[in-house]
Amino acid sequence: MMIRALCLTFAAAFVMTACASAPEAMPRASAIAETVRVEMPVDPRDNGLTWAQLELIEALAGEYKARGHGPFVISYPQNAGNADAALGAIADVRNALYGHGLDWREIGGGAYEAGGYAQAPVIFSFTRYRAVAPECENRWRDVRNARPGSRWGGFGCATEHNLAAMVADPRDLVTPRTFDDPDAARRQTVLDRWRQGQSTTSERSAGESGTVSRAVE
Repeated sequence: MMIRALCLTFAAAFVMTACASAPEAMPRASAIAETVRVEMPVDPRDNGLTWAQLELIEALAGEYKARGHGPFVISYPQNAGNADAALGAIADVRNALYGHGLDWREIGGGAYEAGGYAQAPVIFSFTRYRAVAPECENRWRDVRNARPGSRWGGFGCATEHNLAAMVADPRDLVTPRTFDDPDAARRQTVLDRWRQGQSTTSERSAGESGTVSRAVE
């Protein structure tokens, strides 16, 4: 009975030690989703898009291609004094977005109730992510009396803070990107060469040689 009690005591102490020494979470950079919403005024007297509108569309297209996710939504006013002009502007906007590299399938749209407003705008919106840097401690704690598995806020926190400031698309901090479609033509070329017993590597020119220079020995 005494041996069993000792075994239980040692087991409980082992579990408590393991829990106490479990490593704590380190500070990490993260990102949160936010909605970009931009209004574009539409004047029925304009004949097509103005230079200011074209510059706005170019800037939005660049931001969407760099950090946008989901559909690029174009909302037009319904029951507005300039409803017809807004619909005509949207057709030009779609062509401009396509010219800046957006696929037709990436562009969505819908109507919103303008309530009879005479100069209702066309609204552009899409989702992007904003990087969130971790909070770093301003001072170092005494590391001499640290228990196993403990951490210090200074370790790695500055790196994560800089990562949040430099990342091109903050969504990469939340989830990895998907792979692009494979090159089907190149894959077929490799298979054909392999079946014919030929080398499947790409041919290199003399300028791409990997020979080590012997100019200085």
